[in-house]
Amino acid sequence: MGDRPPPGGFVTSVECGLRTIVYVDGYNLYYGLLRKSKLKWLDLYSLFNEHVLDDRANLLQVRYYTAPVLGRMSDDSRSTQRQRTYLQALRKMYPEKLEIIEGKILATTPFQRLVQPIPEVPHLEKIQVFDFNEKKTDVNLASDMLAGAWTDEFDQAVLCSNDSDLEGAFSTIKRHLPHIRLGLIAPILGEDHRHISKDLSKYADWSKILSPVHLKNSQLPERIPSSRVCKPDTW
Repeated sequence: MGDRPPPGGFVTSVECGLRTIVYVDGYNLYYGLLRKSKLKWLDLYSLFNEHVLDDRANLLQVRYYTAPVLGRMSDDSRSTQRQRTYLQALRKMYPEKLEIIEGKILATTPFQRLVQPIPEVPHLEKIQVFDFNEKKTDVNLASDMLAGAWTDEFDQAVLCSNDSDLEGAFSTIKRHLPHIRLGLIAPILGEDHRHISKDLSKYADWSKILSPVHLKNSQLPERIPSSRVCKPDTW
């Protein structure tokens, strides 16, 4: 016979594990750990479910916040297609357990002052540059986390980011709903915890640095089952 429910027929969150949602700041993860690595074909759900979270966590969903790459912001024109393939792979692999929320990249061409003059053109004071800014991602992530806290979506919210701009969401939850457990995963190189954002960690119940070993052990299959989606050759 299976285990009987407690009196009243209800199962507590402690017995089922902490209902957990992971919020991933995609660009912070990419530029923090993945950009120069060969581990970009990352299985986000497996990473957190099997390698990062402890046994108390019942992982309900991973929410991945990112923005479509613009061709002119990359040195490789194939970057946009690789990103689309990766997002398609995640959707095929985890149609229910992983949600992708997309913002956008705003491209501008402002004039910037030179820090130091260029000897060959001493009269030049300003140059025109491309400037690419990710829009909506931080706001989308913070809004979803706050909404989830107030609508009782989770017992534990885990943030994968080291961006201090998200301090407001963490501090608000901790101030008004202190029973909610907050976790912080910093996607940074090295093992020195002093590099974790203090603006975030001071509100977290626990924090850890994301290990490259965990990334290596959390790669998607070369071909996604029951699909034609395959890992790009150059990744």
